[in-house]
Amino acid sequence: MTPANKLVKGALITILIIAIILVVYLVVIHNPGEDYTEFYMVDHNNNTTDIPINMTQNSVEKIYLGITNQEHQKMNYTVKVMKDNKTVYELTETIEDKDTLEIPYYIYTTNKKGINQTLDFKLYKGNVSNPYRTLFLRYNVI
Repeated sequence: MTPANKLVKGALITILIIAIILVVYLVVIHNPGEDYTEFYMVDHNNNTTDIPINMTQNSVEKIYLGITNQEHQKMNYTVKVMKDNKTVYELTETIEDKDTLEIPYYIYTTNKKGINQTLDFKLYKGNVSNPYRTLFLRYNVI
């Protein structure tokens, strides 16, 4: 085998080893996946079956708003609760990557009787002025 062939063979083997290492790194180690945030509403049993939709006038009901950070970095979040286009509650929290925060929220906007009343729960991510996620709770006050 000539020295040129040995040099080419060595270079190809080196390139192959580097390529294998890079593929393993990109697929196994550095696969962050998609960045997203979970935003959800649950009842006192941590499910959705007992979220209050029929309330008596002047009562107070409790739900939990959940935020799970899957953004692969620490994030600042703001939750705004809106009733008739007016903010009735606002909270800002910083959540570490892969952490979940469940915020108790007390529904006290039951002073006016009526059906199909709505609370809008808006989640803002970072310093963005548009909501990242929005939840709606439609309820009746009897």
